[in-house]
Amino acid sequence: MKNTRVLEKMRSTSSGLIGFCLVLVVGVMSGTVPADAAKKEKRVVPCAHPMFRTLDFWVGDWKVFHKETGELAAFDRVGRTLKGCAIQQSFISLDDHFSSPMVPFRMNGKSLTAFNGQQWVQLWVDNQAGSQVIKGGPEDDKFVLRSEVPVMGHDYKLTWQQQKDGTVRHTARRKKVEAETWDILFDFIYRRNVGNVPLPDEPIEEDDDVSQ
Repeated sequence: MKNTRVLEKMRSTSSGLIGFCLVLVVGVMSGTVPADAAKKEKRVVPCAHPMFRTLDFWVGDWKVFHKETGELAAFDRVGRTLKGCAIQQSFISLDDHFSSPMVPFRMNGKSLTAFNGQQWVQLWVDNQAGSQVIKGGPEDDKFVLRSEVPVMGHDYKLTWQQQKDGTVRHTARRKKVEAETWDILFDFIYRRNVGNVPLPDEPIEEDDDVSQ
């Protein structure tokens, strides 16, 4: 007798669960899902829109060559970070193009580039005490960033241009604020590191103790 009542109670509970599941399925199919469930269906990736991917042609592991001589100048690793909301660059010089006779090591630098909804912004910092902020975006068949505030009395303009063969031409120019003529700082051709040549390790830097 007792076992019979237990079985009847289990059947009743099972029927209730089945009924609840049917109501839920019908609700989903008819579009009358709860507000919380609807919100979950509308999840978005903030930087997946094409406007955030304009500079993707620069992303990759690159060997960097001087356009004029064809000589290897640097390795540059460029990758997307922060869920695709920024592009991070790590540039390692292999020659003395950027070297100063007063500095006992070659120039290495990093940049972070992102689209703020209106324009692209890049912050560059290097181990030669250099830093600058440049802004801009696509112009015709080039991607162009310019300094808004002069740096040490100079204006800067950097361009990236994807070539038909898959390489990227990257050029930097500067001029004195009062001048009209631009001087070329560098004119590089980026070729993908298809041979998977390992990038050189960045030097381990020890912080100077300035407390004494």
